[in-house]
Amino acid sequence: KTKFSCTFTLENDGKAMLMGDSKVVCTPNKPTKKKIKDFKLSTDTADYVLSFNINPEKLTKAAIELKTVKTVECASGFTRVCPSGANGACPDGMFNFCPYNGSPAAEADTWGCSCLQTYMLELDLQNGLSPLGECHGECICMSGSMEAIKKKQKTTFVGAYPTMPSYCEDGATGQKQTGTFVAGNTNNPSNK
Repeated sequence: KTKFSCTFTLENDGKAMLMGDSKVVCTPNKPTKKKIKDFKLSTDTADYVLSFNINPEKLTKAAIELKTVKTVECASGFTRVCPSGANGACPDGMFNFCPYNGSPAAEADTWGCSCLQTYMLELDLQNGLSPLGECHGECICMSGSMEAIKKKQKTTFVGAYPTMPSYCEDGATGQKQTGTFVAGNTNNPSNK
């Protein structure tokens, strides 16, 4: 009896298999016209049930059941950063950021999600730099709440008190917050 070694490329849209983008490749090339039904395959993110032909290879039927993926929860003052998926795909609630005006790769990165300091992410995002370090040009996914920082305006000054427009939203109202910061008060006796 011949044993086959098969490699699967399984693409999905998060709900169903994309049969046109999925494939199976098996070796050896003989015997021909073999059929496999209800072959079970499991990955970190999904369970699959596949039916396919060998020699010539063709996926004939595929079902997917997505697994619940454990997400990294970040403490206050930190933001979740994950690898960018193929062509810039990101998990729900996250957006794709490519430093140095780069473009997303066709293949997904494979490192695990982590939590980075929000303040440092804000600075890197405003300047188009990679929060992973100068030598890292790969795209990343980060919390959707960080996306508005790219539109943050420069500080505007009104009198002695500069008003700093903010990208932050008030959690209760959903309205943009603006903070007023005192630049310096020369009329204060304690400054003399």
